This record gives sequence, C-alpha cells and structure tokens, in this order.
Amino acid sequence: MKSTTRKPKRRAPRRSFGRIRQLPSGRWQASYLGPDLQTHKALDTFDTKGRAEGWIAEERKLIDLEIWASPAARAAALTAEQQQADVLFRQYAEKVVATRVSRRGKPLARRTVDSYNYLLREHINPTFGATPVADITLEMVRDWYSSVSRVRPQGRKSKSSGTNSADVPTTRARAYEVLRMVCNVAVDDGLIDKNPCRIKGATAVQPAHDATVLAPAEIDALATAMPPELSASVLLAAWCGLRPSETFELRRRNLNADCSVMTVAFAATYRNGEIVIDRPKAGSDGDVVLPDHIRPAIRRHLERHVAPAADSLLFPDPATGETMREWVYRRIFNKACAAIGRPDFRPGEQRHTGGTVAAQAGGTLPEVMERLRHKTPQAAMRYQKIAAGRAKKLATNISELAKATDKTDADQRNP
Repeated sequence: MKSTTRKPKRRAPRRSFGRIRQLPSGRWQASYLGPDLQTHKALDTFDTKGRAEGWIAEERKLIDLEIWASPAARAAALTAEQQQADVLFRQYAEKVVATRVSRRGKPLARRTVDSYNYLLREHINPTFGATPVADITLEMVRDWYSSVSRVRPQGRKSKSSGTNSADVPTTRARAYEVLRMVCNVAVDDGLIDKNPCRIKGATAVQPAHDATVLAPAEIDALATAMPPELSASVLLAAWCGLRPSETFELRRRNLNADCSVMTVAFAATYRNGEIVIDRPKAGSDGDVVLPDHIRPAIRRHLERHVAPAADSLLFPDPATGETMREWVYRRIFNKACAAIGRPDFRPGEQRHTGGTVAAQAGGTLPEVMERLRHKTPQAAMRYQKIAAGRAKKLATNISELAKATDKTDADQRNP
C-alpha cells in the first residue's frame, strides 16, 4: 500500500536584506529596515519581481557607501530642486523687491522701489524675465551687459521730435546693480550656488557731464528772471541745497518767525499719475540755517505770495494752486535759465550749487554733510572736490596779488 504522506513545499530562502511581496493586483512591493531602524517602502510598486529586487540592491548600496537617506527624503529634495529650477527670474525679482528691506531693517522707500521696478521692466526682464534663475550664467550676464541700452527713453510729455539719443551712462550700471542684488538673494535662498554677476568695474561709471554750478551773481540773476512768486524758490534751493521735490513741499510752518531757520521735512514727487508726499530722499530731513543775505527776500515772499495759514505752500503750482508738478516748474525754470544765458543749468543742480558754495565758504566735510543733510560722507565729498577745483584760480589770484605788491614796492623805491 502506497504512503499518502505529502512532501512539504520548499520555502524560498529568506532574504538577508529587504522584503519583497506580491500584491493582489499582481504588482510587487519592496521594503527594508533602514539604518534608522524604521521600515521604508519603495514609493512605487514594480511590475516584476526582478525590478523590485534591483531597487532593494540599490538601497543596500547607498547604505554600504554611507550616503543613504530615506526614499521619502530623497524624493522631497528632488522635488525642491525641480521647483527651484523652475523659478523664473521675473517672478523671483518681483518678490525680492517687494520684500527687501534697507540696511536699517525698514521697507525700501517708494522711490527706490519704483526705480528698481523701472530698471527691471525696461532693462533686465526683456532678457532674463522668462529665464529660470538657476540657468543664468556669467556668459549670459556679459552678453546682456554689453548690449543693454544706455539711452534714456523719450518722455511721454516731451514735445521734441526725432530720435532721442541722450546717453545715460549710469543706467547700465544701476541695472547691473539690481541684477546683482537679485542674484545675491538667490544665493542666500539656495537657488544658485554662485552669483553670475561677476563683471569687474561694471558699476564704475563716469557721469555724462559734470554738475553745473552757478556763481553767486548768476544765482541772483536767475532768481530775478523767474516769475515774482517763484523767485524765492531759486534763493532757497541754490543757497540752502534743496532738491526740487523738497522745494515743492515747503510750507509757511517750515520757516521760523525771522526766517533764519528752515525745516526740511517732506518732499513731493509725481509718480503714476499722482503727487505723493513722502519723506525726503534717503531720510535726509532736518533744519537748515538760511544765509543772512537772503532772509529779507524770503520774508517779502511770505508777505506777498503766501497765504497766512501755517500749512500754505510757499511755491504752489501756478495753474492749480496745489502742490507744484515737476515738469511745470522745469518749464518755467528753463525759460529763466535761457534768459540769463545759462540754458545748460537744470533744477536739480541748484542743490549742487548749494553744496559747492558751502564748501567754497570754508565748510568742513561734517559741516557740508549737516547742511545738505547727507547720511554718509561720500555724497558730501563731491562738493569738496568741486571746491578743490578752484585751486588753480586761487593760485592765479595769489600770483596777481604778488605782482601787484611788487609793482607797488618798486614804485615806492623809484618815485
């Protein structure tokens, strides 16, 4: 009689590392116990057992090489890298400008934000806007820098016709500074390893022209050539070093009773179709002492042309009676400059004149800084250098004085 005892099935040998099992769907799942003593599964199932075993083998190799990280962590890192690679420059730059703060930890001034956005819109985004930040290279930056426009766009309100070819050498340097700033933040955020903006001397520019400075007699002549209600604006701006935006926002309350001290607290600028009142540029508010020789003219201006209310504007717009618009003042100012034979002089250069006369009058660097309300010595140094340019004239005057003295002595010896 034959035995009916069945032989037991042979089991597959136990795996030394990892576990593979077939799911009801027919696909294969792989898992293993990691160095962290946690069970880690493959993020996807496999269509064959061999592929599951291959995944197990690759995981074991990472552990043996001591470069292992969990499958989930590696997947998250890969996703982050893919997201970083997809960050376009245009969107990233907008975020950087919107969230950037000053050295003092305060939000950027509105005019600074407007300047950054203008440079991005007109000079940077046309080249890099649709490029992932991680793909920008030094070679691309060099090509852009060599071709970026240095020409100021034609103003909408300008009546001149023809091609505007005014060269603006600072535009390219300022655009480069903005591009470099955005890329520096990208390095901090881990989007790129190294800033591609590494062009030596890219921010060193020579001004298109030297600042024009009026002599004292020319300041008086320009003030006389202006309409009576705006004559004092030249005296205050040129002798006290005011910016046009600061002049436009001066009010009766900004002058003390005897017009010996003026407080510069606000500035008026025209942006996006409206006049915005804000703090002066770089927070440069403060008191300015008026020179004695212009105080009577300022007092007469208050009596004749300014309403008695404390908040009355010193120089309102002649058409609206409200805050002066820059282009309206410039049109009147340019006509007066042409009348005195100085059509090259611009409203903003009244501040240069004020800084220069302060330096020529013997003002030290800290004194010029205080008078023009500078926060750093670099800006005030410009006026010291301009004043130093009078050394040749001074030497000539000394020689003429010496010659005159010698002639007088000779006449006395030979009567």
